[in-house]
Amino acid sequence: MTNLNAVSFEEKMQIAAQMPQPRPEFLANLRMQLAAQPPYTTASRPRFEGILRRPAWVVSMIVALLLAAFFIIGPQRVWAAMRGLFGYIPGVGIVDQSAPIRVLAEPVSVTRDEITLTVTSATLAGDRTDIHYRVFGVPGSAYPAQEDASGCSQSEYLRLADGTQLTRMNNGFPPVPAEVNEAVFVVPCIVNTLSGSVPENWELPLRFVPAPPDLTVMPVIELSPSPQATLPTSVENSSDTPGTPAPESAITVTEEIETSDGYILMGEFHPQAQSGGRVQQIGSLEIRDASGKKVNYTYPPDILTEQDRWAVQFPATGLVYPLTMSLSTIEVHPAEPAASTELMFDAGPSPQPGQEWFFNQEFQLAGHTLTLVSIEVRSQNGYSFLFGAVPQVYGVGVQISGYTAVGSGGSIGAAKNELTVSLSYEQLPTGMLTVVVSDLLLSSDPVSWQGQWSPATPRSDLPDVPTPQPGVCLTIDSVTQLDPLPAELSQGTALVYEQIDGTGPWGLVLYNLDSSQEQVVTTAGNWGALSPDGSQAAYSGLSNEIHVVDLALQADKVLPGAGGFNLRWSPDGQQIAYIGSGNDTINSVWTISTDGAQQPRQIAEWSYATIVGWSPDGTQLYFAVPFTGGSAWNVYSFAVEAGITQELFTIENGTPKFLNPLLSPDGEWIAYRGRDNSSVYLVRPDGSDMHLLVENAGVVAMAWSRSGWLGLTLRPAQAEQPANVLLRPDTCETYLLPPALDGDLQGL
Repeated sequence: MTNLNAVSFEEKMQIAAQMPQPRPEFLANLRMQLAAQPPYTTASRPRFEGILRRPAWVVSMIVALLLAAFFIIGPQRVWAAMRGLFGYIPGVGIVDQSAPIRVLAEPVSVTRDEITLTVTSATLAGDRTDIHYRVFGVPGSAYPAQEDASGCSQSEYLRLADGTQLTRMNNGFPPVPAEVNEAVFVVPCIVNTLSGSVPENWELPLRFVPAPPDLTVMPVIELSPSPQATLPTSVENSSDTPGTPAPESAITVTEEIETSDGYILMGEFHPQAQSGGRVQQIGSLEIRDASGKKVNYTYPPDILTEQDRWAVQFPATGLVYPLTMSLSTIEVHPAEPAASTELMFDAGPSPQPGQEWFFNQEFQLAGHTLTLVSIEVRSQNGYSFLFGAVPQVYGVGVQISGYTAVGSGGSIGAAKNELTVSLSYEQLPTGMLTVVVSDLLLSSDPVSWQGQWSPATPRSDLPDVPTPQPGVCLTIDSVTQLDPLPAELSQGTALVYEQIDGTGPWGLVLYNLDSSQEQVVTTAGNWGALSPDGSQAAYSGLSNEIHVVDLALQADKVLPGAGGFNLRWSPDGQQIAYIGSGNDTINSVWTISTDGAQQPRQIAEWSYATIVGWSPDGTQLYFAVPFTGGSAWNVYSFAVEAGITQELFTIENGTPKFLNPLLSPDGEWIAYRGRDNSSVYLVRPDGSDMHLLVENAGVVAMAWSRSGWLGLTLRPAQAEQPANVLLRPDTCETYLLPPALDGDLQGL
């Protein structure tokens, strides 16, 4: 006999009605009927009003039939059928397919005062309108010169023929009615530009047409949900966190999308606090298959995730199911909010960037022992405080009595036995200072949550082993199979940005490639670059000043009048190209002589540029300038003697974040980071032979050696440790550098 007290409301209704399960053809027909319905518009309102004017018994019968269908099919299946109307379009995201998809008929451009605004694509779906546009040619003088100044923040919108304005939402614009095939895209002003500095009130007429039959739309499969919640694998509470029964986790997969080579999974994670504190995730989601193999994934950039939701994409060839997903958390809670300690510190009358004081002074705070290790001037207007602490200390608050900080930052403790707090001020505090340490935060031991997922239907369209694209030399899966660097290749040097001695400040360190003969170049700089003969290193200091270090003499000099980053030496070692600011431009291209005898020379006035490199004979300097919006970059060459700039080609598939383009020493190839922020492409300086070299390997830094090897720093989001490798692009010969070189490669 069935126990109705132990079943759900839906199951009770099915038992009472003794209805059979719906036939598959009925569900398919329901889906077709739902898909055929047009989106709600003002034009469809009379039909709804017509229903309201029908006799009450007709309306009641319609409602009864709908309710009957709802209970016969079941709420879960109705919802699944409705969710089945959603599809995933790469580059756009998840869209509602209840109305026919439309696209932009053709790109539209308008040029005013040498500034070009182009609408490159538009996708119209039942729930939203996705529009991609970009701007090129905005001079640096149009942007605010200081961070506290603000430029244009007015949102663009679509204007329909009847005057309706569709303003941008978080995930695009509202849907355009199905009967509307034309609209005007209006940009009141270019984002972040100063009022009146460049043309405003841009208007571009757009025309929409049905999507082509070959448009890629992948079904989004709604799960209900999978897997079920599981208990954490380990729960260990510190002495400061009362132990309570562990709640059930909620690492669940709610949607899946089949891609050409694998899956996109979307899900939720809802850990619950056990002792009244807040839950803090530590580390990234880890996925392993049933054989224990780690599944390397990326984050699909066109799928927006809110708090407690996640989305990952991965190739599925060779995976054994089920997949196990793991996340770790700690619980953070205040110790004694009112507890504080004061420490005295004499900064002197004129503290300078890079100046550091060592104390190693123990003190008590809320019953816990901490150590003030050091205080350092990190910039013209800021201090950094380094504390040693026991593992359960998560963080502290720091103030300088009598001064109000305008910015703060730092790193958390969480079992690292140290933490930092950085404070910045409008004017750097000097003299005898009182440092107030308070607001001690404690953390529990880590808790690991798990969940599992398997595809509902096994796939037969995937190869048994991965088949890399032609030209691809390295993937994240092949990194673990690399051989160590052979002795005959270990005679070179590598400039690495890393944490000194694993615990100290970050700085630049020079190694032999076999990790021997470690030489600290600086503890107060980044953006390192080795000179062509390897005898000197340049770097950007804490105040953006450019330094040149003689590595043999360890003599450090500052180049007068120059300040910037992204440093590139000329082949003869006589000049350095860099990205700097000046003459009302932000992050534009400059050069300076390495002996400091000549004033800096501005090469281009466009802002937010990046240096590509010098031609082998030093007559040409290559650089790239991004479009405002999108991920495209224009590549230029500059004739040093003639002073002529020439546009070469456009990189459409580069990352909009840090492209890091690098010209090989022989001038044959430009390497750059791909749109996924994880891959590397090669292209000729004329724009030809563009191809993928490194696929989804977490590449964050690159450097060419003088002998034609490409050094790569790999830091996948879910990797436990970074890795540095040397790769020969023409042969795909690749080797793993010693683990001691665990920072970002800056030069070879």
